[in-house]
Amino acid sequence: MTEQEFLQQIRRCNRCGFCQNICPTYYYTKNEGLLARGRIRLIRLIQENAQDWGDDPELDQLLRSCLLCKACVVNCPSTVPTDELVIKAREKLNRANGLKFLHKALYRGVLSRRRRLPKVMSLARFYNKSGMRWLVRNTRITSLFENLGRLESYLPVDLPKSARSRLPELLKKVEQPKFKIGYFLGCATDNFFSDIAAATILYLQHLGCEVVVPPVQCCGGPHYSAGDLEEAQRLARANVTYFIQENCDYIVSDCATCTSTLKEYARFFGPEEQEQVQSFTAKVLDLNQFIARYLPLPELKPVNKRVTFHDPCHLVRGLGIKEEPRKILQSIPGLTFVEMKQADWCCGGAGSYFLTQGEMSKQILQGKIDNFIETGAEVLATACPACTMQLSAGLQQRGIKAQVRHPVQLLAASAGIM
Repeated sequence: MTEQEFLQQIRRCNRCGFCQNICPTYYYTKNEGLLARGRIRLIRLIQENAQDWGDDPELDQLLRSCLLCKACVVNCPSTVPTDELVIKAREKLNRANGLKFLHKALYRGVLSRRRRLPKVMSLARFYNKSGMRWLVRNTRITSLFENLGRLESYLPVDLPKSARSRLPELLKKVEQPKFKIGYFLGCATDNFFSDIAAATILYLQHLGCEVVVPPVQCCGGPHYSAGDLEEAQRLARANVTYFIQENCDYIVSDCATCTSTLKEYARFFGPEEQEQVQSFTAKVLDLNQFIARYLPLPELKPVNKRVTFHDPCHLVRGLGIKEEPRKILQSIPGLTFVEMKQADWCCGGAGSYFLTQGEMSKQILQGKIDNFIETGAEVLATACPACTMQLSAGLQQRGIKAQVRHPVQLLAASAGIM
């Protein structure tokens, strides 16, 4: 987005207030500065008056507190791309003040370096199993460091082996495959929720698909959201190269954030490269979408559970996918599907939002858990590992014994392959 385009988009906001009823941060605070039109007004004041982006800590906080959930975007009569404007403003803040420590340490330091994350996870497993976690919690050391304590509380008690370490046992040769699927294995699914990856691979193979798993980098979604466009572009270019070499029929991910980011890779390539990158993005599908569109249902066994579904922001608004996961869940015999109030509202996870905006994240999460309780469901299904982590933490904090599952996990269980 050029500077001229940036200013033109900012000026399209007519301050109508349609965003008031659907913005989670405004809903819980009634703070005009935490509303789409309020944030855009602040951006416009600085941009039009050529002020220094690094002068105001309050501005930094207001822009970082946006969830980028796109609720305002899809409800805006003027179709103002508020999320893109906030990201552009964050890029300007980064140039003025430098990257935040969290973004340098976690995003560039770990997520950008694929081989570092497994090492970090090995330390986390040692922390869980050695008794250190018990010691830290019982001595309340984390109460001295707010962000560290919040991160510790979100760390799953049982961290499985990474999905990549399990690939030799998961990937099987499929005779006369219907499709060759390039599976984009995202960072969080790989390292925190490898059972989701296992269900994805096994179910696709069960339905006659050849699955290949290239050694991809992070999708770049977290970097882009933080305004680190340079690093997001580097990662995008690397990932496109990996998949072009594989010549797949489709590129599928079970992570809504990854899929949405991959679909928008064209923004990172120049005009002369658009044909190549668009041939890549045309093949990208969310797993729920691919299953519902192309795969017949196998013989399924009953799964006697009451299940509801939380729509990840990147899935329902980023990709426009709402019915497919519900269709999958409702196709499972014995499963009772019940709709949840505000199912498509953000859960407050938003990547690292629970770390950087802890109190706001907690407020939004509590509203989501309240809505889940009203359904009487035993399983809270969703299709994003960041949402899975956030929702699992919310259930645990409230002492609710319910499971958070990806639809493909329930489908694989019903098919008898997990």
